[in-house]
Amino acid sequence: NEIVAKRTEIIPAIVADLDQDSARVRIRQALKEGHPVYLSPYHDPRVWGVGGIGEYWYGAEVGQKSSMAIIEKDSAPLVDIFNKITEDILGKKAAPKLDNILPLVKILTPKSRLSVQFHDTKNELWIITGIDKTLAQGRAELIIGFSPTVIEKYKDKVTTKYKEALIDYGQALNTLITRLEDKGHTEQLKNIGNAVTAAEDIMNNDPEIKKILKQLQNCRGKIEGFYNYRPVQTGDVIPIPSGTLHALGPGIEVVEPQIPGPTQSLEDGATYPVRYYFPGYERAGAKKMLDIDRVNEITPAETKTVSPEIIEETEGYTIERLPGNFEDKGLEVHRITLAKDGELEKKSINSFHNMVVVKGKASVLINSQNYEIPKAVPAGQMLLIPCSAKGYKITASEKAQIIDTFTPV
Repeated sequence: NEIVAKRTEIIPAIVADLDQDSARVRIRQALKEGHPVYLSPYHDPRVWGVGGIGEYWYGAEVGQKSSMAIIEKDSAPLVDIFNKITEDILGKKAAPKLDNILPLVKILTPKSRLSVQFHDTKNELWIITGIDKTLAQGRAELIIGFSPTVIEKYKDKVTTKYKEALIDYGQALNTLITRLEDKGHTEQLKNIGNAVTAAEDIMNNDPEIKKILKQLQNCRGKIEGFYNYRPVQTGDVIPIPSGTLHALGPGIEVVEPQIPGPTQSLEDGATYPVRYYFPGYERAGAKKMLDIDRVNEITPAETKTVSPEIIEETEGYTIERLPGNFEDKGLEVHRITLAKDGELEKKSINSFHNMVVVKGKASVLINSQNYEIPKAVPAGQMLLIPCSAKGYKITASEKAQIIDTFTPV
């Protein structure tokens, strides 16, 4: 009786499941035959992200964090496809180098400056794909390394002095937050999401808050003096060696090939509720304690600019290997620049290729069929070419720049 009563719900659900299973089968078969798939990203919620989304993930992550694989009208989670035909996608030689895992590529879209971090075991790479001028407010900049001024001033003591500045800032910030909470401004703090902005709204009617805020701003100024701010524009390539201070600025959209490894966070501005707490100031709901006791591991020298390496150049195209030294982890990133009507043909490939356009327009010919390479935009798609495609030919209808992520074998 229950089945009969709910037949209008049960039958469509069964049909939908059958359709989805059929879509998985069709997509797997298409990939085995060498056809590419478009990847629609998983939207990763972040408090610092535009519209509440900070990262767009293009990969075969487990569960709901997987991208969706799309071929014409069929779509299915890429992880469900990938796990059944891993070698067809990665390539027989590439699969062991990657432990049978598809490398993740992300697009980041910050509305505010990200936390200052460093990595002790991995390099990073940012390719600037767009700048929201409203969010950047005329300062499209990111933090990378210590400023030359403090390096010259403190020399080998720069990390020690930086730690002292962090401790002073942490104490001042927590004093401000505690007093604002004690005075009944918790709801305002939550609504605004930033302790400094909330204090600025209150200080004219509260001399104590005004005094504490001034002390915090002095400490903030000392910290800012340690950071090397680098202006950027669309198309810039920013390698970040392990041990280097870095933070992405507001409005700067980047493509980031993801290399697994831990992150050491050092400060996170004046966000509220606190995401990362300073040692000795643990707060309910905070994600982790800031790693300021590890500042001695940061590279105490100016970060040098590393240019891409040209590995192939003709009248129609240039191929550059982007810096990052990812090869030992089974990953390489190329920037392909094509002239208008330029062509690049690869008659044999031994790996998957994940492609996205940074500038211009381009398409790729695979198995006698043309596929447009998507533009790198938030929530946009990427094109995954499986190793089973065996080869491809890229054509640019106008001057174009393409980011190609693959495994060197």
